[in-house]
Amino acid sequence: MRIFKALATAAILLTLPVAAHAADAAALAKAFGARPLAWGVQLSPDGARIVYLTPVGTLGTAIVVADIATGATKVVLGTQNNTVRPAWCQWKTDKRLICLLYGVTNAIEDKLGFTRIMAIDADGSNPKTLGSRSNARTLTIIQTSGNVIDWLPDDPEHVLMQVALAEENSTGTRVANVDPGTSVQRVNVNTARMETVEAGKTNVVEFDTDNRGAVRLMASILTNNTGYYSGEISYFYRTKTSKDWRPAGVGSLDGYTDLSYDGFDTDGDNLLALKPRDGRLALFAVNANGTGAADALIYAHPHVDIDGVLRIGKFRRPVAASYVTDRNQLEFFDPGLRKLSAALTKALLGGPTVDVLDESWDGSKKLIFAGSDVDPGRYYRFDTATKELGELVALRPQLADLKLATVTPVTFPAKDGTQIAGYVTMPPGGARTNLPAIIMPHGGPSARDQWGFDWLAQYFAQLGYVVLQPNYRGSAGYGQDYYVKNGFKSWPTAIGDINDGARWLAAQGIADPKRTAIVGWSYGGYAALQAAITDPALYKAVVAIAPVTDLQALKDFSRRFTNYQRVVEFVGDGPLTISGSPARNAAAMQAPVLMFHGDQDINVDIGQSKLMDSALASAGKRHELITYPGLDHQLDDSGVRADMLDRSAAFLAANMGAP
Repeated sequence: MRIFKALATAAILLTLPVAAHAADAAALAKAFGARPLAWGVQLSPDGARIVYLTPVGTLGTAIVVADIATGATKVVLGTQNNTVRPAWCQWKTDKRLICLLYGVTNAIEDKLGFTRIMAIDADGSNPKTLGSRSNARTLTIIQTSGNVIDWLPDDPEHVLMQVALAEENSTGTRVANVDPGTSVQRVNVNTARMETVEAGKTNVVEFDTDNRGAVRLMASILTNNTGYYSGEISYFYRTKTSKDWRPAGVGSLDGYTDLSYDGFDTDGDNLLALKPRDGRLALFAVNANGTGAADALIYAHPHVDIDGVLRIGKFRRPVAASYVTDRNQLEFFDPGLRKLSAALTKALLGGPTVDVLDESWDGSKKLIFAGSDVDPGRYYRFDTATKELGELVALRPQLADLKLATVTPVTFPAKDGTQIAGYVTMPPGGARTNLPAIIMPHGGPSARDQWGFDWLAQYFAQLGYVVLQPNYRGSAGYGQDYYVKNGFKSWPTAIGDINDGARWLAAQGIADPKRTAIVGWSYGGYAALQAAITDPALYKAVVAIAPVTDLQALKDFSRRFTNYQRVVEFVGDGPLTISGSPARNAAAMQAPVLMFHGDQDINVDIGQSKLMDSALASAGKRHELITYPGLDHQLDDSGVRADMLDRSAAFLAANMGAP
């Protein structure tokens, strides 16, 4: 049974218009702006139920448990707003859940994000906050109560948590915590009682286990005499038989990754490490038995970086290396899973991207996700005994009757001859040449776009725009040379690639150079503004969502945080930070500008958009800033996203003509 047939009676889902075949841009905006109907889906240990998050109205979020056989659902916990909202939930046992709650608070002089780990029964009873908690003696703000580092599946009452212990005032008491630092606690999920496994250690930022209950990996970052983080992270490990910490290498916090760990292998004999090989990240086995054996290559791709390890099942066994070519790929270590993945990819929808996300503790049930450029995606459960594949939920059913746009991987030459990867989304049906175009650089900048469904690109394609998403140099995944110094320190290269993409699209006859706009979010918003300033005649309109606009202001804002010097290193210094700041060069802008920003954004402070707004006003440029109260960087509100899309469509049409 499809779970969401039953969910209709739960009265918690967002009511959406049927936007298929609707020419009205506002109706399309509501359909594409709506949050997905499920995310964070997790399979119960027995494989009989799932837990997931789902929208409540346009802004709230609910935790829902569903019985797969009957379709019966239970709302475990729900919020009507985003003050505190669930971020994920996972099964501890078949009856108890552990969830992360997230929010933003105005503390001291800053907006601060905070998280809390909560345990709750699947029927909504016995909620408990786990980990660090504040009291009348606490001397510091507790931003996070901790995180689970080992689920201890054979112990139904406990988990291991990494917990930052806050210093407490010891006046008049003998039980105050006067030894702050990062610790490991054995936490009772029913009572919240904690027992120390590793005492608090200053400068430690991470502990990890071998998924068998032993704490065997530690990472620390030293601070300098000003209290800011240094540029190195030091790793230490333990063998199976010793409590002594041994060095496991030093990695850089700046630039291209040179060392990071992704837990242990199944037997706990080796650490799994991502390290450069021939200029690209590869997956290695690093001996953790203290024998000094050489690192062993597990998997390397000849063209792209390995970005992580897929872990599933009771003890989170590693089953595949993950990477992205033009789309998500998995290199399975498990022959059975490799065969299953290939069969499902062939059978489902003519070959979508298929991911094996998890499995029941006995391995008989698999949680599957499948999606493509023309399918926003859906979750399935596969029964290995009966070979039954049952659909659980489609993420965006309101788009089911729409003909979505196909997405084609492309490469185009930059000015210096370097081939730049990207994706072209063509409007479904109709003309294929001389189209109004949108260049849409991704955020990050240490990220990348990939093949699949993108609600922003698809919305604009429905309106009749062709969309180019360039993976400019500075994007992640393409190796060390392609990463250069990142998209800020090397902004002339990144922005040059983006503008070369716009010219290439026109040279191919696809885009109308007189009707080309640029739209971006976060770093993409920065790139949109900077690209239009660098080449003022190229774009007829600019839409920037939560953009960085002043690199010096970005650094200055970070002075109050421990990562300040890392931000300085990331952004750079000198003349390039002046010429690379849109707010300091607003006089060069020729295109009209529309900006959007949430006032609770802790990724990019809304002050960045206000600086640009003021600079454009002083320069006498056409501009508008739309502020959304109470929302953070993601603008995670279906109504607000619909409003943003609708306003953007009207703005583009007004300045380039209707598609």
